[in-house]
Amino acid sequence: MRYLLALFIGTALITSCRKVIDVDLNETDPAMVIEANFSAEDSTVRVLVSKTTSYFDNALNMVNDALITITDQSGGVQTVTFIGNGYYELTGYIPQFNTTYTITVSQGGQMYTSSAFLHDAIPQEPIFYEYLEQGFFGGEGGYLAYVSYNDPIQEGDYFFVEYTRNDTIGGSFQNDDLLTNGNMVNVPLFQEFFKLGDTVEIELRTIDKKVFKYNTEIEGATDTGGAAPANPTYQWTNRALGYFSAHSSSRQSMVIQ
Repeated sequence: MRYLLALFIGTALITSCRKVIDVDLNETDPAMVIEANFSAEDSTVRVLVSKTTSYFDNALNMVNDALITITDQSGGVQTVTFIGNGYYELTGYIPQFNTTYTITVSQGGQMYTSSAFLHDAIPQEPIFYEYLEQGFFGGEGGYLAYVSYNDPIQEGDYFFVEYTRNDTIGGSFQNDDLLTNGNMVNVPLFQEFFKLGDTVEIELRTIDKKVFKYNTEIEGATDTGGAAPANPTYQWTNRALGYFSAHSSSRQSMVIQ
């Protein structure tokens, strides 16, 4: 089930206690795959639609004839336009925070829908770092950078962190506020050490609870220790694979010096 590895590429996710659901898909069953994102940061909706040729095959057939709309909580509907090779995009879509959005994809006589809640962005504090002479497990040391933010006092916040090193994506992970609610949070970027002169940029996304759980299930499905991986809970109606994430973001950057 190598398709699962393609979702959230490079994401280092924490595990979940929720049971992963097995789905009986055989070697010939194709699957609709919809990966949709509404980024409040640049007011853009992006959707990639494809079908697997075989559920256990790497190949994807891009879907170029879908009709896609996004609907806000008040019922306003806008079309997400096809731009080529399975990609659909709507630019200049002004976000309304703390509301729910629904995406509908129609193709081949079938309809698929998914909803996501758009939370307010949570501002980051300036990045700070420290020098460690020795790395973890005896490896080479360097500068360890931290993402920092004030976790709002209300419960139920979910975060996705992605960082770049000199404009190249370095890694990502997600977190919740189960143990940090209402407190200052300082999380080290354990995935690598930085060097003098490196430019570090950190994006902190506030994501929907459903997306957080989906990412966790993806990690559980791909880290099976040799067992056959299971499918995550469906995020779309009509048994389509994939996800819909409506998210806000805050960014910080600095040069290690």
